[in-house]
Amino acid sequence: MDTENLPPLGVFLLLILFMMVGAGIGSGLGYLAAQLQGLELNTVITGFNEQSPVEERNLVRVVNLFSQLFVFTVSSALTAYLVYRQRALHYLRLDRGASVNILSAAVAFIFGIFIFSQFLYWLNMQLPLPDWANNMEGDAAEMIKGILVMNSAGEFLLTLFVVAVLPAIGEELLFRGIIQQQLERMGQNPVLAVWMAAFIFSAFHLQFAGFFPRLFLGAGLGYLYLWSRSLWVPILAHFFINGMQIAGQYIQKNALAESTIEDVNWWATGLSVLLIAGLSYYLYQHYLTKVKPTEAEETPLQP
Repeated sequence: MDTENLPPLGVFLLLILFMMVGAGIGSGLGYLAAQLQGLELNTVITGFNEQSPVEERNLVRVVNLFSQLFVFTVSSALTAYLVYRQRALHYLRLDRGASVNILSAAVAFIFGIFIFSQFLYWLNMQLPLPDWANNMEGDAAEMIKGILVMNSAGEFLLTLFVVAVLPAIGEELLFRGIIQQQLERMGQNPVLAVWMAAFIFSAFHLQFAGFFPRLFLGAGLGYLYLWSRSLWVPILAHFFINGMQIAGQYIQKNALAESTIEDVNWWATGLSVLLIAGLSYYLYQHYLTKVKPTEAEETPLQP
């Protein structure tokens, strides 16, 4: 198959194919892991909650590990390699780093996004959801509560790897490294590509009560990728947000669930807006003065 001149639609179809195959491989490995422990995977997942024993908690974590690895990371890496071959790292923007100042600003920026997203979650919760969506939300909430039960350092490290490290790498490879860039190729509009990729990012999680905060978070990660042109920047920011919540849960033994109406801190929300605005200006100026002139000197990377 000639992949050297694939248009964006062809890249997306190839990516979807690898994701479907990856989902099958991940499911098969998860089933095998359950069999090796003498457990029935469907039974474990159906009844999984925060009272589940440690063996079942770790099994669910391992199943999620396989899913993250093959659906996101491997499928994205294979797509990039088949389309761009030796230029794959350059295409994904993994061949360039960022200064400590930019990385620090990115972490502070995404933290501001996270604080503001608590307000967006409250707004999202005001929207009525159909029964089937509420049932999905309940199932997802029970799964998250069970995974976040960590009674040992080993459970904490495994959870950190599955919930923070792998998603930071795999989801950024997929949604920013491939989807956002291909959308930008299609429309020649980088800002529209940021928001379209963020919409897909949020919809993919199938958690309707958190759609708008996750949309905003995805857009924040997309802008970090656009302004830095280094995938390591949104990867670090993504890891920081997820890792912060996992560490807080482990230390406090109190799930850091998204806020409710009583939890909205209006002062923090206002300060987060100022933080986001100030760091947006700083990062955008960095893009205009340091990143964009360098890009103009490069030969456009096309399949």
